[in-house]
Amino acid sequence: MGLFGIFRSRDKPKNGTNGSAYPFMWGYSASGKRVNERTPMQMTAVYSCVRILSEAIASLPLQLYRYKEDGGKEKAVDHPLYYLLHDEPNTEMTSFVFRETMMTHLLLWGNCYVQVIRYVPPDNT
Repeated sequence: MGLFGIFRSRDKPKNGTNGSAYPFMWGYSASGKRVNERTPMQMTAVYSCVRILSEAIASLPLQLYRYKEDGGKEKAVDHPLYYLLHDEPNTEMTSFVFRETMMTHLLLWGNCYVQVIRYVPPDNT
């Protein structure tokens, strides 16, 4: 144990990953601090990195292309997805905000999922 129980032996460290996986599943780390997708964003370094990467990716030009028969490609501005990806994916977001949000989710959670809800106009016959 050491002199008066003050000093511990460093040659026999304890493995903090042994045992139950429940602390990891609930967001606790070996230090005892809770870690989830929001706590790192309270650190200015993490927040700044996520913001810079998300804004940089969202500001890149986004075009939709189709292949031509001669092997080349051309912009597909008449494709139904062009307006959604290039201009406005929904009524609440611009394309920039949408792509910035997707990149933020990708950086913090490791994945980004987008649900496509297709609108079918009612048949008035």
